Amino acid sequence: MKLTLLGTGVPVPDPNRRGPSQVFEIGNESILVDCGAGALHRFVEAGFVEAGGRELRLPLRCISLTHLHSDHITGLADFLWAGWVMGWWTEPPLFAGPPGTAAMFDHLIEAFAYDIKVRSYADLLETGGPAPRVEEIEEGYATEGDGWRLTAFRVDHAPVDEAFGFRLDAEAGSAVISGDTCYCENLVRHAQGVDLLVHEAYWRPALLERITLASTAAQRMRAETIARYHTPAEDAGRAAAKAEVDHLVLTHLLLGKGTPQNLLQDIAPHYSGTVTVGEDLRSFTFGESA
Repeated sequence: MKLTLLGTGVPVPDPNRRGPSQVFEIGNESILVDCGAGALHRFVEAGFVEAGGRELRLPLRCISLTHLHSDHITGLADFLWAGWVMGWWTEPPLFAGPPGTAAMFDHLIEAFAYDIKVRSYADLLETGGPAPRVEEIEEGYATEGDGWRLTAFRVDHAPVDEAFGFRLDAEAGSAVISGDTCYCENLVRHAQGVDLLVHEAYWRPALLERITLASTAAQRMRAETIARYHTPAEDAGRAAAKAEVDHLVLTHLLLGKGTPQNLLQDIAPHYSGTVTVGEDLRSFTFGESA
């Protein structure tokens, strides 16, 4: 099994850290989790599209969304239209996301109605267009493929009331994607014993500085909210330790003036396993065949 980080960033535009997204390879299939800005181009850079752009290296069976914050979904149109126009599939992969996902896609298709109308090539018309098949998820939702099972569980990203993480299980190994969350016991329960935990993280002093230096009440409230519904690095370490995971990978990184080394220093007192501060296009092979 293999995981590739396509984007490890936050809403702040950064060419080195694109919007949150990661892709699993299991056997002869792939699964995408989240689809932030630049995800499609990172997908190509990572080698998932064959030369010439006309074929995928592996069938993309599912695109799963942890929540509907814009930084996790703005790359969806790129994927849908590239898949349709380039003929990557006869019908789009399954899209699994929180309540509201189906309505979002209805509006997206409506927004691109003119483009769909004028792309009147016969081979495109035969595919039925880019509209995806959508399943809205709840706690315990699961979908399966060839030798793998993807399960959804709730995380704590309030005031976002529909936020989820995902656990992927296969014969070779297992992994969890936290999505956006603060420290969450439900995540710890679902991550028990996994080979790989991919968890969001921020450097606490960066947000404390933003709160202290805020020039308006609105700016202060925004910084306080970010600190409250995301996870400082030390809490990501606590979650990894309590879940007894083999390898903690940090993503969705909010560093401010901090460095990856600062995150590692914050985690060290709480978790003694392997820790990697994620970077775009970094890959991890895990499980029994690793």
